[in-house]
Amino acid sequence: MRTHKKSWRPFLNELGVHASVLALWEIACRTVIPPIYLPAPSSVFLAFVATIQSGELATQLGQTASVLALGFFLAMISGMLLGIAMGASTLLSRLLDPYINALNSMPTVALVPLVVIWLGLGYEAKVFLTWIVSFFSIVISAQTAVQNIPHAYLDTARAFASGPFSTLSKVIMPASIPYFVSGIRLGLARALVGVVVAEMFTAMSGLGFMVTTYGNTFKISFVFVPIITLALLSVGLNAILRTVEARLTPWNNGRNR
Repeated sequence: MRTHKKSWRPFLNELGVHASVLALWEIACRTVIPPIYLPAPSSVFLAFVATIQSGELATQLGQTASVLALGFFLAMISGMLLGIAMGASTLLSRLLDPYINALNSMPTVALVPLVVIWLGLGYEAKVFLTWIVSFFSIVISAQTAVQNIPHAYLDTARAFASGPFSTLSKVIMPASIPYFVSGIRLGLARALVGVVVAEMFTAMSGLGFMVTTYGNTFKISFVFVPIITLALLSVGLNAILRTVEARLTPWNNGRNR
C-alpha cells in the first residue's frame, strides 16, 4: 500500500501545481487582467468546445498535421543522410558548412516571399517551408553526432577488421542515436514554427490560419485554441520521440531519467 501511494504522489503533486496555476490565472483574469489581453481559462475552454462542436478544430488540425508530417519526414530523411555524410567526410564538411550554418540562421519569414513566387500559395509551399526550416538543424545535429564518436570505438572496430559499412551500422549509428534524436526533436520544434508561419502567410487553412483569423477579429479566447493545440501536439510528439530513444538506446535509459 505504501509503495502504491508513493507511486501516485508525484502525479498528484504535478496535478496540484497545474490546478493552482489555472486557478490563479482564472482569478487574475476576472479581477485584474482585461479579457482583451488574456482570456480566462474558462473562456478558452468554451472556445475549445465551440470549435470542436463546429468541426473547425478537427479540420484545421488535420490540415496542419498533414503538412507537418510530410514536411518534417522529408527534412528528417534528407537531413540525416546529409548530416551523416558531412560527419564522415572532412572534405564535404568543409565545403558545405558555411552554407548550412548561414541558411540555418536565416529567419523563416524572410523566405516566405520567395516561396510564394516559386510555389504559389498551395500545399507545396507549406510543405517546402516546413522542410527547409527544420532541415538544417537536423543536418547540424547529425553531423556533430558522427564527428564526436569516441576514437576508442572506431579503433576497436578497426582492430576487429570491421569494414566501412559494418562500422557505420554497428558502431557509428548506435553511438549517435541519442544525438540524432536530440536533433530530430530540435527540428520538430522548428518544423512546428515553419508550418504555422506557412499557414499564416501562404494558405487559407490550418491552425496558423485560425490564429490569424481570430486575432484579426479580436476573439482572443479563440486565438488560444490553436496555440494550446500546437503546444499539446509538440508535447505529445516529443514524448513519442523520447519513448523511441529509450527503446533504441536501453543502455542510456538511466541517464535519461
